[in-house]
Amino acid sequence: MSLEEAVKSELLRMRKTQDGVTVGALARTEALRQVLGGGDPRLAYNGLKHIMIVKSDSLAVVAASYSLGFASDAPSHLGRLDDFGTEYGYDQRQARRHSDKGVVELARHIGSEWTLEASPVLDVHILRADEEVLEVYVRAERLRFIDMREPLIEAVEASGARAVVTCDWREAGDDQFIRAASNFLISLDDATQRALSIRWQGEIWPRFAVSVPPITKADLGIEALGCRLQLVVALRQAV
Repeated sequence: MSLEEAVKSELLRMRKTQDGVTVGALARTEALRQVLGGGDPRLAYNGLKHIMIVKSDSLAVVAASYSLGFASDAPSHLGRLDDFGTEYGYDQRQARRHSDKGVVELARHIGSEWTLEASPVLDVHILRADEEVLEVYVRAERLRFIDMREPLIEAVEASGARAVVTCDWREAGDDQFIRAASNFLISLDDATQRALSIRWQGEIWPRFAVSVPPITKADLGIEALGCRLQLVVALRQAV
């Protein structure tokens, strides 16, 4: 299930309830609570409310705000749809059609523009970098409802030739996160320059974090764009 689908499912589930969206209802969600509130249902509630205000020029989102309980206090979904219909001149079937469209619009917006808290994280730790080897430890973490492929790691020669680095991924996780880690060595074979390319494709662009020990025998250049991270290793020449 994609992030957009997960958000849509949670919105529709809350829409059916007597009270609609509440802090308590958001506490029982996973995607909305993480994406909008970083795990805090109160922040998620305020975030969703803010989106409703920002997108209030959309009639469909207004209809959704009624049916979700933000613009109506009626104690049922149908009652909230009736309130929207009375205010804007629609029968219940038309009101529901607008609300359905609004939920889809909200899910698409949240799934594409409110993804910082849900972004997968790839931590790269340089353990050793000298004239012999580049030793790297990589750790990937993602929320269970975010679809990501296995990271593709390649050693890139100065000539541009590429070779896939085989990783022994060790997976762990809990009800919320999936984590995988691996470490590997790349022989530098007296090369004066070589790059390490990591591409982690999936539903959302990942965040990359690189740590380098204070003392190494190589200079590292770090480049990142979209789903790709590249580390350029330049060996220091003896003076």
